[in-house]
Amino acid sequence: MRRLPGLSIRARITLGSLVVAAVLFSTAAFFFRLEVQSILAETTATLLKNDAAPIVSNLIAEPSATVEPPGEGQLVAVVDPTGLVQESTLPLSLASHTSMLTQLTGSPHEIQAGNSSYLVMATPVETPAGTWVIVTARNQEALGLLLDELTGVLITGTIVLIVGFGIASWLLTGAALRPVNRLREEAESLSEVGASAQLPVPAGRDEVSQLAVTLNAFIERLRRGVDREKQVVSDASHELRTPLAVLKTQLELAHLDSGNAPALLRDIDEASVTVDRLSRLATNLLELSKLESDQAPPETDWNGLVSEVTGSVDRARMTRGVRELEIAFEISGDDPHGRYTLSRTNMGQLVDNLIANSMAAIGASGTVTVSLSRQGDVAVVRVVDTGPGMPVDFLPIAFDRFSRTDGSRASGSGGSGLGLAVVHAIVDRAAGTITVANTGTGLAVEARLPRHLS
Repeated sequence: MRRLPGLSIRARITLGSLVVAAVLFSTAAFFFRLEVQSILAETTATLLKNDAAPIVSNLIAEPSATVEPPGEGQLVAVVDPTGLVQESTLPLSLASHTSMLTQLTGSPHEIQAGNSSYLVMATPVETPAGTWVIVTARNQEALGLLLDELTGVLITGTIVLIVGFGIASWLLTGAALRPVNRLREEAESLSEVGASAQLPVPAGRDEVSQLAVTLNAFIERLRRGVDREKQVVSDASHELRTPLAVLKTQLELAHLDSGNAPALLRDIDEASVTVDRLSRLATNLLELSKLESDQAPPETDWNGLVSEVTGSVDRARMTRGVRELEIAFEISGDDPHGRYTLSRTNMGQLVDNLIANSMAAIGASGTVTVSLSRQGDVAVVRVVDTGPGMPVDFLPIAFDRFSRTDGSRASGSGGSGLGLAVVHAIVDRAAGTITVANTGTGLAVEARLPRHLS
């Protein structure tokens, strides 16, 4: 069927059904004819034996008695022990070969005599006077006509059955594909109905209803992806507008201060800060796009988690500068057989972002404590700081993209509002959960990552 790409599914199924029906019905008709032919042959052999049976019985009972003539319509020749034909009703075309026919003992033999075909069988009879031979024959013309008639009937019946099977296949296939055609028509009209429309799910639990459910889930995933991309573009354009405008102003000021070296240097430094902010924003947007892709997430083991936690702490200690910040970590528990659905790079990003947020909130002095522990089937990453915490009304949207507290927005030194969004995307991709809460003396962020056995 792959060689008939121009035909519809309905036509291909019907054509395939016709081929199968033709093979099956033709084979059945062929073997039926063979069976009938075999039955007729066995019947003829029985009739030949029955034609000879009365004469054989008389010869055995009274070998010297006169041979009685065969019944009407029977083709029989009786040959005595001397080879003389005592009685014969064989046609002349067979009678001329009587001596040869007496040799055809055992099963019936087909003999062509003149324009006719005969089944001939010779039956020897042992008597005290010698061996008699009874030759019996049956004309095959009637059987041939019967088989020819049967063959014609079988051919006609096979053609009718094949045509009927094809029509039934065409109608049944059309009925089976009708719900699929309705689904296709509904799918074509979705763009006109609206973004929230879905395909109707037929009643029942057949393959068509399952197809509709699958397509609805696929459409919903596509819509979420499109909506997510639209939101990213909208948020990015909104967030990029301000730093780009600031950068343009700073470059214009630098152009005006081209004759004043200190002022020009100050303008260049400020522009560099803005460029760094734009770079971080673009990097975080790319990372979010990668994390929200449909690619299968990588895995890491417990040792990988431990290594990334200690590495993040070391990096934070090197970047704290002259500030009086204490950055500590605690590792408890072990998991030699567990695997976690995130890469070591993602684990490093998660801890780096949480520590960076805590360090930015604390200011000149304070403590950041990073802990990694195993609680049953979950690895728990917890970052606690001694900073000012977050406003209560900001906690529910802390992981939203581009969300920043009023203080960070006003200061102009706040981040892009994507750090916690990246953290949330990493944890969500690992099928985990993350929470943020004020402790009274600071802020605590806790990520719970489920494990599975390797």
